[in-house]
Amino acid sequence: MSEGLLALIRENVTASAPRVVTAAHAASASAGAMAFARGGNAFDAALAACFMDAITLPMKCGLFGDLVALVRRKGGPFEALVSVGAGCLALGEGATLERVGPRSIGVPGAPHGYALLHAHARLDLETLIAPAVTASEAGVPWSRVSRSYVVEAKDMLARLSPENPYAPGGVIPELGDTRRLPGLGRLLQAFARDSEKLFETDIGERLIADLTLRGGILRMEDFAQRPGAFHEPAEAAIAPGCTLSATPFPTHGPRLVSAVSDVLSGAASQLDAVRAVRAAAKREGREHLDGGTTLVTAADDEGNVVVVLHSNSFPQFASGIVMDDGLILNNRPGRGFDLTAPEGAANAPAAGKVPWTTVHAWTLDRAGQRFVGATPGGVNQMPWNVQMVSELAQGGEPAETVTNPRWALDAEGVLSAEPGALPEAVTPDKALSALTLRSCQQVIALAEAPGGLHLAAADPRTGCAAVGVY
Repeated sequence: MSEGLLALIRENVTASAPRVVTAAHAASASAGAMAFARGGNAFDAALAACFMDAITLPMKCGLFGDLVALVRRKGGPFEALVSVGAGCLALGEGATLERVGPRSIGVPGAPHGYALLHAHARLDLETLIAPAVTASEAGVPWSRVSRSYVVEAKDMLARLSPENPYAPGGVIPELGDTRRLPGLGRLLQAFARDSEKLFETDIGERLIADLTLRGGILRMEDFAQRPGAFHEPAEAAIAPGCTLSATPFPTHGPRLVSAVSDVLSGAASQLDAVRAVRAAAKREGREHLDGGTTLVTAADDEGNVVVVLHSNSFPQFASGIVMDDGLILNNRPGRGFDLTAPEGAANAPAAGKVPWTTVHAWTLDRAGQRFVGATPGGVNQMPWNVQMVSELAQGGEPAETVTNPRWALDAEGVLSAEPGALPEAVTPDKALSALTLRSCQQVIALAEAPGGLHLAAADPRTGCAAVGVY
């Protein structure tokens, strides 16, 4: 890629304003900007973008998924929100999980997570869901990324949900085709009414009746879980003048802090640091399978900051069970339970147990300049965050960090790389073209001084967008 083309791309991946929002889809970022325009704060903007994600990217996230966030309220300390559903009650009665299918489905954490975030917003839920409801009825064009999920999950969908609305009868949509899912809009309207109790209503009763007929093990009693809670982030000085904070266990945030510390101290290369994290996690009983995740960030001029990752989890359509309205049900082994782990291992399935997750978000203080960010990517969240945070800590800027060449390491250890991502001495197993990985990096350089402008940057590889609002 020529230097001129790269410079042009970098000019178009950032937005600078007193209020900013980024998302993995332009319509989602636009919904967040509309929330700001209606008088909302960063919590409103993030939630509006998340609700639009449930329509634009329903194969990645939604009301039956999970949520991890890093937030700051009015300039206070950063807090981590983890709302990941624990193992269902039937696991304590001899039931077993399967990798995909009706017995892979677990308790959703997203409704409680959204509700906890909304407690710090200004606008009512009806206002925040309105753009998403309109999009569910008017339709959303199929993008390259969303269509690829259908292509990759075609066989699973044909086996488990042959009448699903995404590829009915096995017909793959074409790029630009319109996808209308008004049932998802109605589900958002029900959430606006019932909040975290969404699935304790007749909606949950119908869902459980359907799953029971399919052999599922989830029960109505499981929906009484309230998995969301705020925690203190994991934090460490990673270099002179640099402090990194990240979402704590059960997320992989502490592993990010450790890996970046090793990189900056010279104890390990980025690749070796990631491989060490991978090896340690496997020893403790953790399959690196999390996927189906997307990301929103937002910051305002009152000191509020929100980074949200919400996820249906691995594989492309989570459990493979898709309801008539388009709701995709989560995959609990994908979120973290290791079906091969011995009983008592850290991530062996158990009732009431919250599984570990690769999902994590971070904030970096570099000599008084504060950055926040994250990336989805399942097994590659750790590699991409290690690369991004290391570069920022060493003086990089947001536009560079979301466009620099990247490498990836899949679950089987296959190393892929864009040109220039690896040292010359390291040869990737797969050489890729520039900007072709499915990363979704998003970062905000926060303006800490009153009247300053935040600078947000969004990865161009998968259609992410950054919007500034005055």
